[in-house]
Amino acid sequence: MQAGRCTLKMAGREGCETMDYITAKEAAELQGCTVQYLRKLCKVGRIECIEKPNEANGHAMYLIPVSALSEQAQHKYGKQLRESMQLLPEKAEPKPPAKRKKQREKKPLEAYSAQERDKIALWCQIIKDWMDTRASYGKRSEADPLFVAKCKLEHPELEISLDILYRKYAAYKQNDYDGILGIRGGWNKGKSRIPPEIWNVYLYYWLDDNQPTASQSYLNTLEWCRDYMPELLDSIPSERAFRYRVARDVDDYVKCLTRDGQKACHDRYAPYIVRWYDDLNANDCWIADNHTIDVQSVDDKDKQHRLYLTGFLDAKSGVLVGYNITDTPSSQSTILALRNGIRKHGIPKVIYVDNGREFLTRDVGGLGHRTRKNSLAEFQPPPIFARLGIEMRNAIVRNARAKPIERTFRTLKEQFSRVFSGFNGGSVAERKESLKTVIKNGLLPRDYVLRESLEAWIDGIFNCEEYGGSETKYKGMSRIEVWNQSIAEVGMRTATDADLNLMLARSTQMQKIKRNGVRIKLHGEDLWYMDPTETFKMIGQSVYVRYDPADLRYVRLYDEQDRCICTWGLADYLYRDYLEENPDAVGDAMRILRSVNGYMRDGAAAHLKKLDPAQRIAALDMTVRRAHRNKLEHYRIAQPSSIIPVRANEEQAELAVGAEDMAAVIDIKRMADNAEKERKG
Repeated sequence: MQAGRCTLKMAGREGCETMDYITAKEAAELQGCTVQYLRKLCKVGRIECIEKPNEANGHAMYLIPVSALSEQAQHKYGKQLRESMQLLPEKAEPKPPAKRKKQREKKPLEAYSAQERDKIALWCQIIKDWMDTRASYGKRSEADPLFVAKCKLEHPELEISLDILYRKYAAYKQNDYDGILGIRGGWNKGKSRIPPEIWNVYLYYWLDDNQPTASQSYLNTLEWCRDYMPELLDSIPSERAFRYRVARDVDDYVKCLTRDGQKACHDRYAPYIVRWYDDLNANDCWIADNHTIDVQSVDDKDKQHRLYLTGFLDAKSGVLVGYNITDTPSSQSTILALRNGIRKHGIPKVIYVDNGREFLTRDVGGLGHRTRKNSLAEFQPPPIFARLGIEMRNAIVRNARAKPIERTFRTLKEQFSRVFSGFNGGSVAERKESLKTVIKNGLLPRDYVLRESLEAWIDGIFNCEEYGGSETKYKGMSRIEVWNQSIAEVGMRTATDADLNLMLARSTQMQKIKRNGVRIKLHGEDLWYMDPTETFKMIGQSVYVRYDPADLRYVRLYDEQDRCICTWGLADYLYRDYLEENPDAVGDAMRILRSVNGYMRDGAAAHLKKLDPAQRIAALDMTVRRAHRNKLEHYRIAQPSSIIPVRANEEQAELAVGAEDMAAVIDIKRMADNAEKERKG
């Protein structure tokens, strides 16, 4: 101790006083804690210290005043100091014999309840898996975090950390079943007593949706106690006491509700509706959803990405009846998956979907509950589901039990996705270590390989696997056999390819025909459709448009009574670059536009051709005739009975001699010419 001791004089008070400073290592020995913990307190300013560089290694070195330590540590320091200075009494008083800790009495396994034995078996298996994981990785630093993350996913009901695993392992080696269960015996009774005020504070910090650790909550509780109830600080037991009481006194549903949220608590503890399938037949209900395939693949442009599966599952048999593999889930992927299912398995009665936009699109399933009240009075083009006679139902939000297709996607992940070298899992814990090497060496599968393999797996393996439903009469049958038997009893609704193409066509909202015809917006681009001979006749009429994204050459126009009016072609001649240099391309477009003017002139001339030349009298002539006739029939000036003469204030001038016989000659044209010359300057 003497070696690390230094004495500093502190000025600024009455006189001078000396203060002993010791190193963090010496202070940790006196306090009975680790050096790392004490250095951390110094770093964050929780304990008084002086920081200076260590000459040996250049790192920060902390000198701590003895007065900053606890009274017990200060007493211990003083005793050591007196020993070094040989100031102790010649004969010290004998120490009382230390109390021997009462060992925990080990109970046999039969002394525990069935539930406790199951919990013991579970922890024993977890410990064995932990040891196996360590052996496979070699390095504990790599194995332990991965194993803890894996356990948290597999056992969300358990509180698992590396410290807990070490404690369970120590109890496991000693066959201490109480230790495995976390039961504290009477040997330390009274040392874990927590004041009620402090316990409530700890629960306030620990029962939080930010999911703080027990250590964080414990430190926050200590800090709160220092500020508000310092008199109880010495009575606070260890962190382990709080952990034990949480496990003993706080119900699991409370932990789940406060830390994991309402949904997690509902999914884990709330009862659920059990659905019976006995009265359900094949094609009565299809369940639709999207799934992210847990495989990294490469497209034609060598871009790395993940594909998506849009699937329709038959609720009766569990057959994946329709599917489509796409780069991004969309309403078009939904239509393609539905087309695939209808061609092979017929038309369903009901489609059960979640609340994704790819299903609740205006022209696919309709807006469902998203329909606005002010739009109900407006005419809405019928969606695809309605044209097919399919009823759409929406699943309860965030309710996985309402959609059995989620189990299908889990099966796809375990049986199909994991066999690929590009498998990346649904989380970091599931991701293979070798994936980095696979990506680096360019060994990711191509998109076309993944597509072909998945299509083969769905029909060749999944749909042919054993039926796993609740109906015992189908025991031993495959999914597709159940579907075949059920559909044979009730029949199947089908449609020809031509009718199916028409009913599965996309549709726009109502729009008015404009000079360039009608418009559809696809992938951010405006496409115009028109007929040069008819469009100008229908400008202003309200219609909606049906189109097939796979064939954009033609569209069909429908009126507000949902009647097909006509079919128009793509007006690609209306699209020209601003600086088009090809005269032929511009010339072709101009010829079509001029032809429209010709059609309009011909239409107008057709009306005039209906009259004989003798009947074509000029409008001016008819106007003059009407004026003369009205003048003769109606124009009369009536003379009043009373006439009041009005006279000038001066007499008329007399005309010069001979003036009455003189003719006035005025050249109006010459006057106009002169005025024009003056105007021009």
